[in-house]
Amino acid sequence: RKCIVYAAGIADDSEFEERLARDGCEVHAFDCTVALNAWSVTGKKFIFHHWCLGFRNKTSFQGNIYSPGRPAEELVFKTLSETMAELGHENIDLLKFDIEGFEWGLFEQDFYGSAVRPVQLSFELHTQKSNPRYVPRVLVRGRGFAAVNTLFSKLYGFGYRVVSKELNDADPACAEFVLFNVGKLSSLPSTGR
Repeated sequence: RKCIVYAAGIADDSEFEERLARDGCEVHAFDCTVALNAWSVTGKKFIFHHWCLGFRNKTSFQGNIYSPGRPAEELVFKTLSETMAELGHENIDLLKFDIEGFEWGLFEQDFYGSAVRPVQLSFELHTQKSNPRYVPRVLVRGRGFAAVNTLFSKLYGFGYRVVSKELNDADPACAEFVLFNVGKLSSLPSTGR
């Protein structure tokens, strides 16, 4: 079977998504803050969806660089479960996201209660001292050492192991992680190459 990739929060950099699509994966990219005619999403091999993964709740985007001049009410959010149902997917091989603090809601309100366990997770984690120009404060309030430990303990319980961690040079309150689900490594699909 073909590998299925969900990539959320692409902004102006879709090189990773395009590369995986060219390598033969079915790639779905999600970002409600990107214009439909942006160079990062037009004429690409991946499939672009103009919504964000996660829960918006009543988060304010005032002062945030990702939605200048756009009312927050215009930004469409869908859960991972809603998205998979709409696209007809039962499994995801890679779930990649850099969603500026919204990852906490994605984990806690969707991922923890779901039976879906991608083979690989790749995400940037934003904590309580993240730059407010990029990350709404309300999303990371109280997201310090204890919250990070709780998150990774839960992910460990789901079978995930950290294989890479890289601190964000521009914002030391953020780090990028790659995790593999050790129980699913034998089920990895081919990229078609």
